[in-house]
Parts: sequence; C-alpha cells; structure tokens
Amino acid sequence: MKKSKYGMPPPSNRTEFEHNLALTIESALLKIKNEQLDPGFVHMTLPLLQELKLLPNGRIDFNSVDENLRLQANMQHWMELMPPNELIQKDNIENKR
Repeated sequence: MKKSKYGMPPPSNRTEFEHNLALTIESALLKIKNEQLDPGFVHMTLPLLQELKLLPNGRIDFNSVDENLRLQANMQHWMELMPPNELIQKDNIENKR
C-alpha cells in the first residue's frame, strides 16, 4: 500500500482490499460474540456485511460491496497503521515548544 500525504491511502490491489474487508468482518464477529452491539454498528455496518456475496471460489464479490463498507474497511486498516495516542500527544507537545 502506498503512503499518501493526504491521509488514508486506498488499497493498491485486490489482496489488500480483501484484507481490509476481512478486518471489518473479524471486528464485526468479535462485537457480536462479546455482545458489544452499539447502535452505529447495528444500523450501518451489520446490514452491509449481511449483503456481501461470495463468488464460487469463496472470494468476495466486489459488486456486492457498498461504498460505505469499502470506506469503513479501508479506514479501519488505516487506523491500525496509526501510532498510539501516547506517541501522537508526545509529538504534539514537542512541536509546540
């Protein structure tokens, strides 16, 4: 994945996109298992995940991926690449001096 100076970089190939979607699916399954069903997840993410279709070879049919789900999957991957809050706060303090 290329680093973008404008924020969240899009995936550069199918494998990266499938990885991002898998992260979202894994996160959803964990929320369901732990019964952490917040209203945003129930009303926005869950219906989009339920509409996903698979191809005969078991891969995700990209025609069934909604724009909102695509953005959420890419954002979730991008957020995992971000440094922890402690490092961001420390950097902000150092820059103010």
